[in-house]
Parts: sequence; C-alpha cells; structure tokens
Amino acid sequence: MQMGIAPTGRPYNIIIAENSKFQAKQLQQILESEGFKIIGVAENGKELLELYKANRQLVDLITVEVFLPEIDGYAAFWEMKDMGVLPRIMFISEENTPTVIRSLLDNGAMEYVIKPIKREKILEKIKETLAKIPKI
Repeated sequence: MQMGIAPTGRPYNIIIAENSKFQAKQLQQILESEGFKIIGVAENGKELLELYKANRQLVDLITVEVFLPEIDGYAAFWEMKDMGVLPRIMFISEENTPTVIRSLLDNGAMEYVIKPIKREKILEKIKETLAKIPKI
C-alpha cells in the first residue's frame, strides 16, 4: 500500500508552502508518487493562509518554508495557531537557527527538516508526522 493513503483508503491531503518553484515541484512529485493528494501549493504566506482557511477541514498536513515572501512561514504558523486547533505542520526550511526551530517545535509544529531535501528523509518524517496527534 502506498504511504500517502490513509487507513480509511483516501489519500492524505497536503498543502505545500514553498517560495522556490523548483523545491515545491520536487516535493510535490515525491509526495504524489506515494499517493498523497496535494490540495494546494502556496508561494507565499498569504496564499498559505488563504489555502488553509479554504481547506481547513480537509488538510492532513502542511509543509512550510520559513522564508516565504509577504508573510513568512513563522508568522503564518502563528496565524494558523490563532485560528484554533493546529493542523499537522512540518517545516522544511533553509532556516537552521536552533532558537527558531525550538520555538516552532515547542509551540505545535510537529517536525522540522533542514534543506536540502532528500526523498527518503522527507517521506520518513512525513510518516512520523502523520502518526502524531495534533496539539490543541
């Protein structure tokens, strides 16, 4: 069975927030090859928040780059947190400052992967993240 298919038989729904078109495409291809459904790709934090608001009930996981234009991933994370129950959020970012990473993980982000991305590592971390229960 493909990793992207939930026990219910439906694909896990993912939003990708990534400022690099190349990285977004790479991530999308990795995930779709495993059966995940990409419900949207946001190129900036504003688009991420709009996609999340429109698909809040459907989202299983959001991958976020910290360095997003308009509203960065860090600020978008706090805005989503203010909306109530946080979805599963996994940061995939070039940001590697320990205090930033710790702050996000301590406040509800479920995983943090420092770029460059590698297929096996991304899939392993996504599998771990989907097994976790979102914090209230």
